[in-house]
Amino acid sequence: MKTSLFRWGTALLASLAIAGCGGGGGGSAPAATTPATSTAVSAAITAAAATPLVTDTATGTSGSSAAFTVLQAAGVPAVTINSPPVVNFTVFSDGAVYTKLTAANVSVAMAKLVPASNGNPDEWVSYVTRVKTSAVTPNGLAVQGTTDPKISTATKTATYPVDCAASPATLTYNPDGYYTYKFCTDVKKTKDAAGNLVFDASKVHRVALQLSYTNKAGTVVKVNPYFDFTINADGTAKMADPSKTRKMTDVNSCNSCHETLALHGGGRVDTQFCVMCHNPGSTDAVTGKAVTLSTMVHKLHAGKRLAAAGDPYIVNDVNASEIGFPQDLRNCTKCHTAANPATPQGDNWKTAVSQQACLTCHTSKVGGVWETKHVVYAKDPIVVGAASATNTKATDLTNAQCIACHRVGSNISSEVVHWNQNEENSAKYKMNIEGATYDAATRKVTVKYFLSDPTNGNAAYDLVTSDCASTTVPTCSTSTKFGNLRFYVAYQTMVGQSTAVTEFSSYNNGGSGANAYAYKGTKDASNHYTVDITLPADTATSIASGTARVISIGQVKEPQLELKSLDPRPAVVPAALVSVVVQNTHFDVALTGALQPRRAVVSSAKCNACHGSLGSTSGSNTLANAFHGGARDTVEACSVCHDANRSSSGNMMTNGLALYEPYQFKRMIHGIHGNSKRVNPFTHGNKAVQAFCNPTGTTVAAIDLCKTAAPLGIVAGVENYAAEVAYPGVGLNCNACHVNNSYKNDQGTLGAVVMKPTTSAPGVLPVVLETDPNKWLVISPKAASCTACHDSSTAMGHVANFGGASFGNKTQAEIAAMPRETCNDCHASGGFKGVDVVHGQK
Repeated sequence: MKTSLFRWGTALLASLAIAGCGGGGGGSAPAATTPATSTAVSAAITAAAATPLVTDTATGTSGSSAAFTVLQAAGVPAVTINSPPVVNFTVFSDGAVYTKLTAANVSVAMAKLVPASNGNPDEWVSYVTRVKTSAVTPNGLAVQGTTDPKISTATKTATYPVDCAASPATLTYNPDGYYTYKFCTDVKKTKDAAGNLVFDASKVHRVALQLSYTNKAGTVVKVNPYFDFTINADGTAKMADPSKTRKMTDVNSCNSCHETLALHGGGRVDTQFCVMCHNPGSTDAVTGKAVTLSTMVHKLHAGKRLAAAGDPYIVNDVNASEIGFPQDLRNCTKCHTAANPATPQGDNWKTAVSQQACLTCHTSKVGGVWETKHVVYAKDPIVVGAASATNTKATDLTNAQCIACHRVGSNISSEVVHWNQNEENSAKYKMNIEGATYDAATRKVTVKYFLSDPTNGNAAYDLVTSDCASTTVPTCSTSTKFGNLRFYVAYQTMVGQSTAVTEFSSYNNGGSGANAYAYKGTKDASNHYTVDITLPADTATSIASGTARVISIGQVKEPQLELKSLDPRPAVVPAALVSVVVQNTHFDVALTGALQPRRAVVSSAKCNACHGSLGSTSGSNTLANAFHGGARDTVEACSVCHDANRSSSGNMMTNGLALYEPYQFKRMIHGIHGNSKRVNPFTHGNKAVQAFCNPTGTTVAAIDLCKTAAPLGIVAGVENYAAEVAYPGVGLNCNACHVNNSYKNDQGTLGAVVMKPTTSAPGVLPVVLETDPNKWLVISPKAASCTACHDSSTAMGHVANFGGASFGNKTQAEIAAMPRETCNDCHASGGFKGVDVVHGQK
């Protein structure tokens, strides 16, 4: 299973190098130059360097653009195109100009922007390409954009349109504080496949750099400065009007999931650089698949959906069939929005409808939903403007016709049909807990609350709706509008449990019944409610103590509305319900002793940077596959049910140990997201099997066999979503999820349960399991976290032998009586091999 998965780690990202950028290469230190020093230029550069918060090439608010704009403002053109282009740029690092770049540290790309016409979207067209032979493309060639080759093509594995042997590229450093790069490629002379000159001085252009250098802290900085410009009559550059260029995505949106988007060995870190090579016409030589940036990125993120439709996306030896975007694919604004100043063209997805965009998440496979709905129009000569005998495929429709049908303001515009009811309407539902108190005599937690509409002045809803049963005491099923909303109380129940840190243990130890439906509360005149939640009686093995937490869960059941309709949208026919996310909340209350709220470890907001709305969808991109039906959408709710006592009742660990997999929240979440690191997949609920076919080799034959060996590329078996997940971050940025550096010290006091011993005699039926959680076998607290990702036998031996940890060989009570694990002796933050160091944190 593991080897079949698409891993968003560094090694795999590097493998995508086959799909685009080339160039690069060696070189020597820049040649010395002795031009006359310009006092004005030097002063401007020095002044800019003195404001690193603004101009630092890697971190400044002006970012890498300062590499060009400072020079432009000082009168030094960033680009001059009179023969081979000449590019001037500077590099600011640590409050000074970085002066040690060599040719090996720099790659340069240049492209023109071809404006939109006849319904076709605008597109970047590279001035430098390479051609590779291909056994799967119609003409036997695969053309890819690339960077200026700098060196002779004799040393390259691909064919470039120019040979730099006679006139190699040069990099020089000027004493004024900037570099000059002279292209090998004369862009004025390059031609396309048809023999036409590519250069067009009237167009908007972009020059982009791939830089690598080491700053004073010893960190290797990789950055992609770029500059959009038009060309003056004398060949010099003028900064382009931002509204006239094309910036559809902001890499910061990518990095909210990927941490640092780093491809082709880690040097391509900005989508504005990626598009320089991955522009229309770029093709993978092995599979013949398009690797245009929009096509490739959309198809990678929709890989699971496409594979299920029988149209898997495979580039070289990378199969995207098990990639699932961790939120709804209709959430286009996650990556594309003009509300972001960095992406003025971010709303093009609403207006510039095209096959190139639509047929990335949708598939044109004959018989598919898209093809079936569009082929009718394609065969209509009135629609396509030609005889139906000539136009028989759905893809015969032109982009102009796409725009005409899906025009802005229509009931099938892109924005209308990509509306996501279950998340969009979440804005209308917010649960508010006004207070909670505990009466020890009656064992009741009294909760005061109301459900409000933040879009309507926070007006409170009546929770008993017309679809509830009409009785003296209203009864609302879980399919009524608000009948699914509920409160749970979590608290400490284990006898002898430490009170030093609040750790919930009630849900799986007799306390799961401490809940109440929100509609059952007593309502006042303003639709504010009060409800009592009775805690179960104490027993010999379960007592109520410590600080409790009241959580709200559930979703609102709305009539499903038509996608293809303007507001107000009518309900679908036949009628159906859709679950809408509620802005759930929590409230802490002391049962015994002083109030000591459970520590904040992770953040729902940080989860939602990737997941959109936690729990509303899974990697299958569909609401139907949401975990818990989308009802649990806060991390505070997760830790209530997935406490230390929760384990599988039949799902054994995939590392071969005869122990049940713990489903404690911290263990489960690390295990699921840590599958890239794990030796054995973490599973939840069923065995892990390979769901989609991955090629066993990189040859065309191997990939063809993969695509045809099984129907739709599906291998028999039930897939396990948990085993497929791979954390998309390139590094191990623990604070992408954790708050307040909580990853540095696991404060958990309870071990993760892996086995409940039997109390019946061997061979005697029925088998009776131990009911006292203090006698259940566990993984000790710190080891439960660490071995969720580090699951090898070596790692487990390490935590046991050096860390004093237990791995299923001691009970919860024995763990509580032992000295704490000694992991901190080596791995305490800031110490020898501290967790912050070994995870690459700064």
